[in-house]
Amino acid sequence: MMKRPSLPRLSLARWLWTATGLVLVIGLVWLAWPRPLQVEVAVIDHGPVRREIIDEGRTRIHDVFVISAPVAGNLQRIELHPGDPVSRGAVVATILPADPALLDARLAQEAAAVVTAARSALAAAEAGADLAQRDRTRVARLAAQGFAAPAALDGANAALRAARAEVSARQAELQRARIAAGGGATQPGIPTPVRSPASGRVLQLLRPSQGVVLIGTPLLELGDPANLEVVAEFLSQDAMLIPTGATAFLEGWGGETVLPARVSIIEPFAHTRISALGIEEQRVNVILHLSDPEAAPPLGHGFRLDVRVVVSETPNALRVPTDALVRNGTGWAVFRIIDGRARLTPIRIGTGDDRFRTLLEGLTAGERVILFPGDAIRDGSRVRGASGTGPAD
Repeated sequence: MMKRPSLPRLSLARWLWTATGLVLVIGLVWLAWPRPLQVEVAVIDHGPVRREIIDEGRTRIHDVFVISAPVAGNLQRIELHPGDPVSRGAVVATILPADPALLDARLAQEAAAVVTAARSALAAAEAGADLAQRDRTRVARLAAQGFAAPAALDGANAALRAARAEVSARQAELQRARIAAGGGATQPGIPTPVRSPASGRVLQLLRPSQGVVLIGTPLLELGDPANLEVVAEFLSQDAMLIPTGATAFLEGWGGETVLPARVSIIEPFAHTRISALGIEEQRVNVILHLSDPEAAPPLGHGFRLDVRVVVSETPNALRVPTDALVRNGTGWAVFRIIDGRARLTPIRIGTGDDRFRTLLEGLTAGERVILFPGDAIRDGSRVRGASGTGPAD
């Protein structure tokens, strides 16, 4: 019999290299095989949607009285302190007459000469008045006897009145000259009390120390902390959206609670303010009042806080998370999950805030959308929802 030819036998080393190559190829194929992207998922549902505008505000007392010096003089030290209560009509400060200015020798001699001249003019006026009085007496006696006409008597009376007026004028000139020379006839040291025009508390002392003040110098500020309001400077385009009477919330005042408030006045005048970036902004003052002033903390004048005004609110709207929105041309879209794949779905949205927007069309309640879609997400990409994700809330 003929022997059949035997096949070449593979060595053990060749078997090992072949198996290693197969494992490497399989690993590369597994690594290159497309896998679903893990994404965070939210569910379209119904709930409240609110649009709010937030800006910085300041508290202020509605009626702040600046009490000023009614006369010039030497202000005595004010004994009041910020926060002290003051009743209407109470004396809050005292002003003494200021000391007359010292004159040098030349000015003193000139002032003395003016006083002497004024005294001489007064003596001449008094002599003229005495003469006019005697003339009037003689004319009146002659007129009574029929030897003088009535016109002569009228002229004598007029001359007497003119002479007396001249005496009064010269007396005033003498008084003014004496005052200029430092010898005024007013009584020195009589204080002038400064009284409060209203009841309230002292907000701040503008001139607490003793010293000479001019007329109209501000001394202190007074106000009633119970009559408190909040002023927030909103951009003019945001202020146009705020209705009078809108609900607002005050935060960042130093406590954990949120203080409810109401918009009372939107001022019709805008002012220009330079932002921190150097940009000119048109700002409008929006005035708010606390909804429950008695339960509010003891806020003072000029305290900083954050004002959150509710512009619009829908209590039970079909809503979509703002974090799921992506731009789609000039409109908006979301990536909806259908059979494990992301599908770009155009939608139409309404108002809302940084959490939710009202959904007008494009989706229904219960559909799942991808939150924070990145550049790796494309229409048709395989996705897998992350564990622990659920409704939009």
